[in-house]
Amino acid sequence: MNYGIGRETNRAPGNNTGWYSRHGGSLTLNQMLFDGGFTRNEVQRLEYAELVRYYELLEVVENVALEAARAYVDVARYSALTEEAKQNYVEHRILSGQIEERVGAGVGRRVDADQSIGRLALAESNLLTEISNLHDVSARYQRIMGTLAPATLPPLREGLRLPGVPATMTDALRQGLPNSPTINAAFENVRSSRSQIESRQSAFWPRVDFRVRQSWGRDLDNIPGRTRDTVAEVVLNYNLYRGGADQARVRQAVEQNAQARQLQELACRNVRQTLTIAFNDVQRLNEQLGFLNQHRLSTEVARDAYRQQFDIGQRTLLDLLDSQNEYFEASRAFLNAQYNQFLAQARTLSAMGQLTAALGVNRPDQPTLEQLGQDRGALPPEELCPFEAPALLVVDKARAVAEAPVRARPALPAAAPAAAPAAAPAAAPAAAAPAPQQITFAADALFDFDRAVLRPDGRQRLDEVVGRIRAINLDVVIAVGHTDSMGSEAHNQRLSLRRAEAVKAYLVNQGVPAERIRTEGRGESQPVASNDTAQGRAQNRRVDITVVEQPRR
Repeated sequence: MNYGIGRETNRAPGNNTGWYSRHGGSLTLNQMLFDGGFTRNEVQRLEYAELVRYYELLEVVENVALEAARAYVDVARYSALTEEAKQNYVEHRILSGQIEERVGAGVGRRVDADQSIGRLALAESNLLTEISNLHDVSARYQRIMGTLAPATLPPLREGLRLPGVPATMTDALRQGLPNSPTINAAFENVRSSRSQIESRQSAFWPRVDFRVRQSWGRDLDNIPGRTRDTVAEVVLNYNLYRGGADQARVRQAVEQNAQARQLQELACRNVRQTLTIAFNDVQRLNEQLGFLNQHRLSTEVARDAYRQQFDIGQRTLLDLLDSQNEYFEASRAFLNAQYNQFLAQARTLSAMGQLTAALGVNRPDQPTLEQLGQDRGALPPEELCPFEAPALLVVDKARAVAEAPVRARPALPAAAPAAAPAAAPAAAPAAAAPAPQQITFAADALFDFDRAVLRPDGRQRLDEVVGRIRAINLDVVIAVGHTDSMGSEAHNQRLSLRRAEAVKAYLVNQGVPAERIRTEGRGESQPVASNDTAQGRAQNRRVDITVVEQPRR
C-alpha cells in the first residue's frame, strides 16, 4: 500500500498549466503462483540449517560435560596424590629422625644421615609439586564450574563404570558414529547445501504471480476530479539474460556442497579416531589396573619387611629408602591409572554423544529433534566412514618366553663316573628347517607416493604371497617397511611402519592368522642403494616380506 500528496505542474510546448494540488494512493495484493521451487527449497535449506545449529549445540554440551568431568576428576586425583606425597614425606621424616638418633648415639654413620636428609628433601619437593598441581586444577575447576572446588573430594570408587560404555570396539563404533552430534551436524550441512543448489537453479525458471491492484486519486495528471482504477492480472517474469550470474551462483553452490561432503568425511574420521583411542584406553587401563594394584601391594609388603630387617641390621639404609620410593611411585601410578580409566570412559561417551545422558544431565525445556522437524532416523552406514579400527597388538607371552635365548649357567660339579650303558642305535638326523622365503616389493608398486593405503594392483601382488603361505605349514610372516631419505627421519619411520601394518592388515583379511604376522618399520636406516639418485631412492622404497615355514617333524 502507498499514498502520496503534493504539488504538480505540467509543461508542454504551447501549454503551461501552472501548479496545482494532487493526492492519490494504491493497494496491491500479490500471490506467487510459481517460482521454480525457490521458496520451497529455501524453506528446506533453512530447516536443515536449524538442525545443523541444534547438533552443534549438542556437540558443545557434550564437550562442556567432558571438561566438567575432567575438572572434577583432576581435583579428586591431585587431592589423592597430595595425600600420598604427604604420607611419603612423613615416612622419610620419621626415618631421617631415627637415623639422626643412631648417629647421635654413635651406632650409625654420618653418611647414612646425609643420605636420608637428601631423600627427605626430595620427598618434600614432591609434596610441594603435588600441592602446586592441586592449586592449578582447582583454579581450572573454578573457571569451568563457576564455584570454588570443595576442600575435600572423596576418591573415586574402584571399578566405577559409567552407564552406556560399550563392551567391544565394534559396538562402540556402531553405536557412536551414527549418534555423534559432530557427524550429524556435518550431514545436515550437506543436506542444506544440496537444497541451496536447487534453490539457485530456480533462477532458470519463470516466475508467475497473481496480482490485484486498487488505485485512487484526485486531480491526477492534470485531470480535475476523482479517479479510481481496479486491476486483476497474472504476471509472468522470465529472465532471459543476466550475464552468467545465475550459472556462477549454481556452480558456487555445487562447490559448497562438495566442500560439505568432504567436511562430513573429515568429521567422521576425526570422531572415529577419538572414539577408538578413548575406548582402547578404557580396555588397556582396565587391564593395567590389576597389575598396578598388585605392584602397589607387593611393594608395600616388601617395604614393611625391609623396615623390620633394617632395624635388626639385615638391610642397608639404601634398601629401605629405595623400597619407600618404589612404594610411593607404585601408588602414584595406580592412582593415575584409576582416574585416567574413568576419564577414558567419559571421553568414549562424549565421542558417542551420550555423556550427558550417562551423567543424568538434561534441560527440561530443550526441544527434541521431532519438534525441530527431523524427518529421518539414524544415519545409514553408507553415509559414515567404515566401522574399522586398528587391530590391537596381542603378545603371546608364553611363546615369547619359550623363544627367549637360553642363558648360560654355571657348570655343575662333575658327578662320579658311572658304568657306560649299552650303545643305543644312532638316531636319525633331524630334518633341516626349510629356508625362509624373502620377497621384496617396490613400495611404488604397492602404494601411492607418501601414502600407506594399498592400491588395487598392490593387493594383486600380495595375493601371490597369500598363495605361497597357504601352500606351507606357516610359522611366521615378517613384514618390514623401508623408505628413502626424502623427508624427515621421524616421518619416514612412521611411514615405513604404517606400510608394513597395511600389508599385515591385508594378509589378515585374506585369512592369515594375525598372531603369526610381525611388522617392523626401519625408515631410511637400511638402504640397499644410494639415495643420491632417483633410481637408488626407488630401490630403497620397498617392503620386505619374509615367510618362515615350520620345521618338518
